[in-house]
Amino acid sequence: MATGFASALSEGQPAQLDLGDVAVPCLVVGFTGADVMLAPQAPLPEDALAPGFTTYLLIEAGGSLQALKAQIKPGYAEGELIATLLDSFRLGQRRTFSRAPLVLPAHLRPAGTEQAPNTTFTRDVSAGGMRVAKQSSYIEADLHEIVIGLVQANREIRATAETVRVTNTDVSLSFVDIEPADRLLLAQLTFAYHRRRAGS
Repeated sequence: MATGFASALSEGQPAQLDLGDVAVPCLVVGFTGADVMLAPQAPLPEDALAPGFTTYLLIEAGGSLQALKAQIKPGYAEGELIATLLDSFRLGQRRTFSRAPLVLPAHLRPAGTEQAPNTTFTRDVSAGGMRVAKQSSYIEADLHEIVIGLVQANREIRATAETVRVTNTDVSLSFVDIEPADRLLLAQLTFAYHRRRAGS
């Protein structure tokens, strides 16, 4: 599994799929683990999605072009591809999950307490964690119980997260206990955000 392949990998970043005789320009829609979601900007050859076909994802990272061995398959949305990276390149740290600047209502309180939760809003979310606005009622703690409101879906996501960073304006949190279905839903929300941007 590919790990740590570049801090330069980001949503909306240009990339290319090197298919041997042709290079297809793409935009990075998002990523989760070794899977990179791509929006091709040109048609693919018919045999590009053949099972077991190996290609290279070309990305600019750290001032140089990197070729990452990958297998591609159709994505979740029409006209989208998933490139599963097979190489393990060490080009610096990177985020494991895509992040999107979604504003959602959130409630948090120190884990294990019964006090009223602090109401705030997210500044960005990912399948791995979130950053929220630090309100005056915020209580510092290593672990927080979190509820994220998905108003349009009439649903709540409940999780436990550890505090990663606190500034004067923000609190960054990393999930340590979250249902797999909820993690997948957050990943889908971030992909949908970047998919809209890639299509605009």
